[in-house]
Amino acid sequence: MPFVVAFLALGAARGLGNKGLRALVHEHREQLGRVWQAPTGRLAAELAHAKVPSARKVADEISSSRSELLKTARAKADDLARRDIHLIGPSALPARLAELPGGPLWLFVEGDVRALYEGPHVTVVGTRNITPDGVRATEAAVRTLAAYPITLVSGLANGIDAVAHQAALRDGVRNVAFLGHGIDVVFPAETADIRTRIVHTGGAVASEYLPGEHYRKAQFVQRNRLQAGLADIVVAAEGQRTGGTAHTVRFAATYQRPIVGFTWPGAGDLTELIEPEPTGQLIDIFTTPGRRIFDTLCRSAADAYGHSTFGLSLVERQLGREAELRALHPEDLERLRQRLDDLLGQKDGGHAR
Repeated sequence: MPFVVAFLALGAARGLGNKGLRALVHEHREQLGRVWQAPTGRLAAELAHAKVPSARKVADEISSSRSELLKTARAKADDLARRDIHLIGPSALPARLAELPGGPLWLFVEGDVRALYEGPHVTVVGTRNITPDGVRATEAAVRTLAAYPITLVSGLANGIDAVAHQAALRDGVRNVAFLGHGIDVVFPAETADIRTRIVHTGGAVASEYLPGEHYRKAQFVQRNRLQAGLADIVVAAEGQRTGGTAHTVRFAATYQRPIVGFTWPGAGDLTELIEPEPTGQLIDIFTTPGRRIFDTLCRSAADAYGHSTFGLSLVERQLGREAELRALHPEDLERLRQRLDDLLGQKDGGHAR
């Protein structure tokens, strides 16, 4: 029996709950179909062995509704497949998530699952109550990392998350968005278009919650551990130490991920959580030295994965577009050549000093 069918059928069994489902997946992994193959008389013992709460009661429910649960699960699996939604089992999870304490045992993924595996990943998160400077800081972060083969991670919420995803889409950066609800639930409604564009541009939207499961505050907190866990760098663009982003910062500290906090007058006190952390660093993203520090972090992350990096790749792409759109004269290109010579001379002079 396919893992996705066995999983969806158990997920719909009354009384099992998330704790019981995790216990069974932990016990059987991708061979979860064994639960459905167990004789009725042995099912309660199988569930008890996996430490499923109320094993006898759950076994009775599964036995009495077996045909209906499996029929509904097969139809749901077909529907998810038509929507390009895949269920990743515990053995196939990205290593950075699989090794987390209390990490996910499965993920529903819409879009290109490779986006979860091909690093580096830079997570950009922050408050929903975004300020104009928060917008500028977030866009500056994304524009900086866009020069390198980096995947942006965020949570598809209003505020910093939405700005980060939009900026990434604008700059040709691949996105991963983690949800705090079922993969087939769109929330908030304002981000529906962003989600569609993420999927259509080679990114992925992921959730560990059952299809149809609506959002709850505790689920968003748990979602934040995935954002921190997958990241090579976590960027807290703007927020308060009492806000939801603080959970992502704490998870990142627990997982020993590099954490960057942006500072400017009025940026919020989230930076007070970041500064004392051994992996924490504060950067004024609105200054040239600050941008260069962040650029160095991003380039180093890409280099660590063996990627070929080019700090002017955005300029190169823009130059190509401009050259296609404009009726260039020879003197235009000569002026560009002269400007490049000037820049090379400045760099050579700087090294000489």
